[in-house]
This record gives sequence, C-alpha cells and structure tokens, in this order.
Amino acid sequence: MDAIENYLNRLSPRDRVVVLMLAIFVVLSLMSLGALNLHRSAEKAQQQASQEKELLAWLQASTPLLNGAGSNNGMSVLDTVSASAGGSGINMQRFEPDGDSVRVWLEGADFAKVASWLNNLTQQGVKAQEVHFEQDSKGLNVRLVFGR
Repeated sequence: MDAIENYLNRLSPRDRVVVLMLAIFVVLSLMSLGALNLHRSAEKAQQQASQEKELLAWLQASTPLLNGAGSNNGMSVLDTVSASAGGSGINMQRFEPDGDSVRVWLEGADFAKVASWLNNLTQQGVKAQEVHFEQDSKGLNVRLVFGR
C-alpha cells in the first residue's frame, strides 16, 4: 500500500486523478464481468432445471408404458399393427405373421411418422422387438418385428 501511495504522490495532480479514475474503471469493469458471468450461470441452471422437470414429468407419464401396462383391446398383434399403420399414414410394403409376432417391411418411410407409430403401438401394448433402420437414396427403409 505504501508503494502505491508513494507512486501517486510523485505524480502530478492531473495524472493522479487520471490514474485513480482508470483504477476505478478497471475495478468496476471486473465487477461487472463477474456479475454478468453469475447471471449467465444462473440462467443456464434455470434452463437445465426446467428441462429436467419436463423429463421427469414425461417419465412419470410414461411409467405405465415402461411397466408394460397397455391395452390390446382383444385384437391380435397383426390387427393392431395394421389398424395403427393406416391411422398413422404408414404404408407397409410387406408384412408376415409369425406366430404371436409380425414382421413388417417399410420402404421410403418418414422417420417422424415411424417414431409416432411405434409410440402409438407401445401405448396399445404392442412392442417392437426388433427394429432395423437403413437409409438409402430413396429414403428410410425399416424392418420391424412386433409382439406383445
């Protein structure tokens, strides 16, 4: 502290005022940057908390599905898959019953429609036991095996 005081005493009054104003500016700038950093961190934490709350709500809503609770309405797997495909705008190129399961082939499918269709089937108690996606120049080709 004495060294700073000696330095300031050696300066002219005008230079002393300029140095003090510059020091105040630097201190205020550093404090402002620190406050800005804290504000950004708080916003990021709030966003993350909000996203985690949404995820928790989704997981809680999906608990019955994850536990295997779904309704089959007395329909076979083939009937449920066929009815749901038509309602979801899915065009099954080929399907093949295989005991309690059904094999389905889709060509040039839209991924969003397929994902929605799979979610709908899961809610009806039909699970995709095997899923194979293949992208080519014509679009998305999907091979699926469904069962309960």
